[in-house]
Amino acid sequence: MKPIIKSLSFAILALLTTSALLVGCNLRKSGSGSNPGPGSSTGPFTIGGTVSGLTSGSNGLVLQDNATDSLTISGNGPFTFKTAIVSGLTYNVSISTPPSSPPQTCTVVNGNGKASSNVTTVQVACSTGTGNIIAGQVTGLLGSGLVLQNNGVDNLPVIANGGFNFATTIANGAMYKVTVQSQPTNPSQTCTVANGSGTASGNVGTIVVTCSSGTLILGGSVSGLAGAGLVLGNTNGDTRAISGNGSFQFAILLVSGTTYNVTIKSQPTGPAQICTIANNTGTATADVTNIQIVCPAVFHTVGGQVVGLYLPVGQTSNMVIQNNGGDNLPITGDGAFTFVTQIANGGAYDVSIFVQPNSQLGQDCTTWGWNGNALSNVTDVTIDCGHNDWTWMDGPNTSNQDEHVSTPPVDHTKRDTDAPGGSKYSASWTDSNGNLWLFTGSSHAVGAANVQAFFGEMWKYVGTQDYDGGFDSYWTLVPPAGSVPIARWGAVSWTDAGGNLWLFGGQDAFGNFLNDLWSYNPSNNTWTAAPRGSTVNGVYGTKGTAGPNNFPGGRWGAAAKNDAAGNAWLFGGYGYDATSATAGLLNDLWKYSGGQWTWVSGSNSTGPSGVYGQLGTPAPLNVPGGRQASVSWIDNSGNFWLFGGYDLSPTNQPNAFNDLWEFSGGQWTWVSGANSVNQTATFGTQGVAAATNVPGARWSAATWSDSNGNLWLFGGFGYDATGNGTLGDLWEFKGGQWIWVKGPSSVSQAAVYGIQANLRVWPHVINYPGTRWGATYWTAPNGFWMFGGEGFDSVSGVGDSLLSDLWRYLPFP
Repeated sequence: MKPIIKSLSFAILALLTTSALLVGCNLRKSGSGSNPGPGSSTGPFTIGGTVSGLTSGSNGLVLQDNATDSLTISGNGPFTFKTAIVSGLTYNVSISTPPSSPPQTCTVVNGNGKASSNVTTVQVACSTGTGNIIAGQVTGLLGSGLVLQNNGVDNLPVIANGGFNFATTIANGAMYKVTVQSQPTNPSQTCTVANGSGTASGNVGTIVVTCSSGTLILGGSVSGLAGAGLVLGNTNGDTRAISGNGSFQFAILLVSGTTYNVTIKSQPTGPAQICTIANNTGTATADVTNIQIVCPAVFHTVGGQVVGLYLPVGQTSNMVIQNNGGDNLPITGDGAFTFVTQIANGGAYDVSIFVQPNSQLGQDCTTWGWNGNALSNVTDVTIDCGHNDWTWMDGPNTSNQDEHVSTPPVDHTKRDTDAPGGSKYSASWTDSNGNLWLFTGSSHAVGAANVQAFFGEMWKYVGTQDYDGGFDSYWTLVPPAGSVPIARWGAVSWTDAGGNLWLFGGQDAFGNFLNDLWSYNPSNNTWTAAPRGSTVNGVYGTKGTAGPNNFPGGRWGAAAKNDAAGNAWLFGGYGYDATSATAGLLNDLWKYSGGQWTWVSGSNSTGPSGVYGQLGTPAPLNVPGGRQASVSWIDNSGNFWLFGGYDLSPTNQPNAFNDLWEFSGGQWTWVSGANSVNQTATFGTQGVAAATNVPGARWSAATWSDSNGNLWLFGGFGYDATGNGTLGDLWEFKGGQWIWVKGPSSVSQAAVYGIQANLRVWPHVINYPGTRWGATYWTAPNGFWMFGGEGFDSVSGVGDSLLSDLWRYLPFP
C-alpha cells in the first residue's frame, strides 16, 4: 500500500440559532443559505449574518458583498446587506475596511456560496489579537451562570444559546482546552464539551457545548469499528458521531424516568461494516452505560500482479512468494495473484519472493509495494521479473552533464561515478566478452550547455553479464596507445568475427566528410588504419565484384551492420559519390569482407530516387531512395534490413521515411510502411501485432535484433499519431507485422528513471527513457543497451539537451 498523508483542517460548525445574546466574539458557519423566508423560491434573497468580537464603541468596520455592496458596521449583532440577489447567484462577503478605533483584525467565516434562501449565517469575527480564534456553539442552555474556560485561565460567561468565542487568541501550534468552569443554575443544568481540545492550526470553530436538565448519562461502548461515519441517535433528537472503539456518551443528559431508544443512524464506510446494537432501549433511572455497539471484523485480501516472467511453453517456473513469512503461493506465470489468507483491517502485510523462478536463471525478480497496512483490499503489489522492462543502469538523470573521470585506482566496492559526458551520434561496439565500447561523437562541451564538441574518446563499460548490475558494472575511460582516429560524429561501426572493432566515416569538427577505415584491437588497446584511396569520392569498381581499390566515398549518417560471419554491410548516408564535388544523399549498398569493399546495390551518384515496386514482392529494379540517418538490422538468415531515415524535399524541406526494406538474394523488397514521406504512426493496441500497425516516419532511431532474428526499433526524431518531435516508442517487427511494445505514443516526453543503481539496479515495469534521437546502442548480455542522444531527461523541457544516461531493455527470449 502507498503511505497515506493525512491532511488536518479545522472547519467552523453551523451555529443553530436565529437570535442570540452573545458575550465575546460570535463565530458561525454558513452554507449556501439559511432557512427559507417568505416569498418566491427564486428570490430575491437577502445576504446577512452576525458580527462578534467588536470592542464597545469601535468604528470603521465596512463589509462588502461581491466587491460592490458596502455596509458599515457599528456594533456586534446581526447585519443584512441592502442588495438582495436571485436564487443561484453567488455571494462573497469580505472585509472592505477593518475597525480602526481601536484597531482590530476581523475574519469572515463562511462568507461565500450560492443563495437558495435568505442567508443569515455569514460570520464576521473580530479580535484585538493576532492569533487564532477559539470558538464554538452552545445548545440547550436554559439556566444562567454558565462559564466556559480555555487553558484554565481564559474565562467566558455565556448567557444564551448560540456562538461563542474566547477573547484571547492563540498562536499556530498552541494547545487549547475548553472546559466548563461553572454549570448553569435556575434551572440547574449539566453542560458537556465536545471537541474541546487540540492544537490550533487556524481558527477553531468545532467546539460544541451541550446543556441539559437531566443528570443521567446515556452511553456505552463500541468494539470492532474499523471504518468511519458511524452515527448513533436517540429518540430525543440527540446524535453522537463515533470515531473509534471504546466508551461513548451522548451529549444530552437524561432526566430520571425518561425513556430512550438508541439506534444506528449511519453505518461506517471505508471499510464498510454493518454494526449491531444491544441494550439500546429502556427507561433511565440511573446512568446508562451498557449500550453495546459491535462491528464485525473486517478482513482484506492481499495481492497484485506478476509482470515480466519468462516461462517457456511446457515449463513451470517453480516460483513461490510469501506473505508475512508464510501463506506460500506458487506463481504459474504473468498476471494477477491473491494470497489465500486475508489480513485484518489495519494489519501488516509483507510480501516476499521465497523461491526465485528457475525459468530465467540469473535474472531474479524484484518486489515493489511489498509492505504496508491493509486498510482495503491490497491489489498493488508488483512482482517484476524484468522482461519488457527498461532499467536505468548508469549515468545521470539530468542532461548536459560533463564527463567524470576518477584518478586511479577506482574503488569498485562503492558506486563509481565515472561516465562519459552527454553525446549523440557516437560509435559503438560489443566485444567478445560482452563489454560495451563507445567512441564519443558530438559531445557536451565541458562547462558549456548545448555546445557541440568532438573528443573522440574511447570508453568501456563492463558488467553487462551481471543482470543485477550495481557496483561491479561501470564505465572506464580507455586512452588508446599509438595513432588514433580523428574525432568525429555520425560514423558507422561493427565488430568482426575475430573480436576487432571497426570504425568508418563520419564528419569531423571542420565539416569534412570522412571515408577512413580503422580497426581497434581491445586486447592490446591499439588502433590500426586500413589502406584506402586518396580522395573523398568513392571508387565503386564493378557492381558485385570485390576489389582492393574499391572504397565508399566519405559520408555521414550511413547505416551499417555486421552479419554472423563478421562481414559488414553499409548503406547510404550523406556524402560523396564516385565523381561529384558536392555531397548529397546516397543509396549505395556496400559489403566489407576479407579486407575488400564490394559495391553491391544502389547508385554510384548522389540524389537517387527510390523504386518501390509492389509491396512484399522482390524485384531487380527495386531500391530505396537516397537517405541519411536510417537504421538497419541483420536477421538470423543474414539478410540486411533498412528502415526510415531522412531526405530533403525538392524545396529543401526535411522529409522522413517509415518504409521498411529487406535485401535478400541480391534484390530489395519493400516490406512495410509508406512509399511517401512524413507519415504518422498507427499504434494499435500495445503489445498486439496487427497488419495495420506501423511506426511513424523518423530518422536517427536506435535498433536491435533479438535472438530470434526479430527487428526492434526505438525513438528517433519523427512522427507520432498526430505530430512530430522526439520519440520514445519501442516497436518490434515480428512475423511480418509491427507491434507497439512499450513507451509513450506521444512525442516530447520526459523519462521515468526510477531508483538509481546502488548495490544493484532496479528494473521496474513503469520505467522508460525520455524521448530522444541520435542515441548509441548495443546488443549485449541481458538485453538491449542504449546511451545518450539528444532529448528529454527526467524533467520535461525543450528536449534539445545531450544525455549521458545508460539504459537496458530486456526482451522476452
